[in-house]
Parts: sequence; structure tokens; C-alpha cells
Amino acid sequence: METTVVHEPGRFVARIEGQEAYVEYERVGDVLDVLHTWTPPSLRGRDVAACVTDAVVAYARAERLRIRPSCPYTQGYFAKRPELRDLIV
Repeated sequence: METTVVHEPGRFVARIEGQEAYVEYERVGDVLDVLHTWTPPSLRGRDVAACVTDAVVAYARAERLRIRPSCPYTQGYFAKRPELRDLIV
């Protein structure tokens, strides 16, 4: 499934089937503090949260930012991807 993720102020969002999955963050200097990840129940199990989080990672890399994974989902995402450790604050 190809998912388009849009960057809006303070969040990255994917709109699928009339619903929104998103990652909310707060930027503090050169750090994106990922606060919350949400996927509607009907979209779960389809890697939507990972897709939106992938967009956060791509943005952080492009902008030379680091990520503080305050959100439990994002903590798990990074735990499964040791190649991204250089991004973590």
C-alpha cells in the first residue's frame, strides 16, 4: 500500500479512507520530540504508523535534526531499527 504523508505544523499525517493517522511532535532547537502516534483502529495492522514515522525520519535526516522518541510507539519503532540510532537524542 502506498501512503502519502503530509507534513503539517507539529505533525505528519496520512489520510486514508476518510481517516487520519498521524505523528505529533514538538520541535525544540534541532530536536523533534515525538509526542504521540495515532492510527485509527480500522487502519491498524497495515503499517500505516510505520509509514508516517518513516516520513518523520526522512524529514529529520533531510533537515539534520535528531529525534526524541517520547511516544511508546516511536520508542518501539527505533528499538526495531538499530541503523537509526544516530538520530536518537
